[in-house]
Amino acid sequence: MVEKLRHREFIGYQVYTAQKALARSLDITLAPFGITSGQWNALNQLDEHGAMTQKDLAELLRKEPATVARLLDRLVKRGLVQRKPHPKDRRANIVENTPDASKLLVEIQPAVVARASQIAEGISDDDLAVFFDVLDRVRHNASKVMAG
Repeated sequence: MVEKLRHREFIGYQVYTAQKALARSLDITLAPFGITSGQWNALNQLDEHGAMTQKDLAELLRKEPATVARLLDRLVKRGLVQRKPHPKDRRANIVENTPDASKLLVEIQPAVVARASQIAEGISDDDLAVFFDVLDRVRHNASKVMAG
């Protein structure tokens, strides 16, 4: 007989609800800067990895290309990202942060670090290390299942 788990006992449900709470918390932190957590994530990926195609950014963000295109439209309008034609593929654009994005990321950093500290309050470094290890194993196991 298969053991019946209550919905709240599923790993996916716990991770999903935690992620939603973390995203809302980050959105509240970033609101004074006029940016969303999704936009901040995109800017951070571009800051860390440098200029790339929209497709590559979508893969890094684990988002649909159309979703990333809309997100980039908003960042371009704010002067935080620029699009350039791909030198070898007329169908593709290269996207990169502008100097204004770099300044904004530096400005945002203390608020994000403070929020991260609040979220980790009362959790030891050892417990966080175990938590991250468990998340890595869950991600690995889920990837194996998706691969077939």
